[in-house]
Amino acid sequence: MPRSNPVVRIILLVSCAHALVHLLEQSVASVEQVISAEFTLSFKQSGFLGSALRLPYGIGAFFAGLLADRFGEKRILVLYLFGSALVSVSFLASGGASAIYCQLFTMGAFASMYHPAGLSLLAHETTPETRSRALGIHGIFGSLGIASAPFVAGLMLSVRPGDWRGYYCLLGVVSFTLAMLVWTLLKPQARPAWGTRPPADSGNMESASGVAESTEESALTFQLWPYTVLVLGTALGGTIYGAVLHFLPRYLKESGALMSLEGLVGRPVGDEALGNYAAALALICGAFGQWTAGRLAKPRSLPVLLCVVYLANIPFLVWMTFAEGWQRLLAACLWAFVHFMNQPLYNSLIPEFLPRRRLSVGFGFSNMMGFGVGAFGPPLVALFDERFADYTFSYSALAVLALLAAMLPLPLMFSRFARREGAA
Repeated sequence: MPRSNPVVRIILLVSCAHALVHLLEQSVASVEQVISAEFTLSFKQSGFLGSALRLPYGIGAFFAGLLADRFGEKRILVLYLFGSALVSVSFLASGGASAIYCQLFTMGAFASMYHPAGLSLLAHETTPETRSRALGIHGIFGSLGIASAPFVAGLMLSVRPGDWRGYYCLLGVVSFTLAMLVWTLLKPQARPAWGTRPPADSGNMESASGVAESTEESALTFQLWPYTVLVLGTALGGTIYGAVLHFLPRYLKESGALMSLEGLVGRPVGDEALGNYAAALALICGAFGQWTAGRLAKPRSLPVLLCVVYLANIPFLVWMTFAEGWQRLLAACLWAFVHFMNQPLYNSLIPEFLPRRRLSVGFGFSNMMGFGVGAFGPPLVALFDERFADYTFSYSALAVLALLAAMLPLPLMFSRFARREGAA
């Protein structure tokens, strides 16, 4: 882990922006029951609420990557934060379901700017040896952001039942505050060319630059297939992620797993708030998974670990299919722990197959596939479970997707990346 204060400051600021983007992403899942009740939305319509945010959140990442490579990561991060603040406050004026769909779509578009800019910035500021540790910290903040969305919503709904607009107003204040901090404090370091050495004299600078660029572009062509394999895997993983998270408060509320919570807080707790507290408890386990993966990850073992993590999703998804009562909460906690382990592993692998000057667009396309394809996860659950009134069919389908995702990283053990690490 880099110890110089400027780099530590960059990691912490970017990680805070990461926590917020996942709080925003998970915000609609935390209040979808309240919104559905107010506007009499069906289970299927609620699923499309999730897609309204997640689809631009994924697709916009590719275009945000192009902008970050052109204008710099800091500017894109600040635009994401200010835009999210404006949209969050605009929910105070929401008067119908159609307006909410549009506002969620706009929020997803602004939130899509984070991952290509933030991940590229961290990749630039770390080395292959320190990257997994830094991304583990970055991932912990992301998991805490995901967990804080239902927790904060639960507090809001406990104090002010049904006040989902006030919840979004609070998120707007947080977004604006962080935007000001990033604008004033984030100062990326100077970046030498990746894998190049300073030229012996100024007369050789043009030649050295040309050789480095040619070598880099050749490496990109050679390693296009490993990048494609990784992206396909994250598309499958993103579908699982979106499907489970959107309905997690509802899934846990229906189990009655935390009914004793009312006795602990000394006052009645509404069903929606109760489901959010349970979801927050489950998702906080994802932070421990991120930390564990960051500690275990070594450059040579990344493909194998990623395969194992995808495989580990399967038994817990199957358990969530049939679990009842408190077992639903336990199964969800264990699923979150193993599922979120994939992020520091995956994000450490991606820079190995991309030229340095194309990191933002590479991360952008990756997140477009992960979150864009993942946007179809909530409607997938709604499609099955509105008809069958349980989670048997949808979670079983998600387990099959996890099996397919687990097969994809295996060929990376024979890639140029693996041979280089083995030689080292």
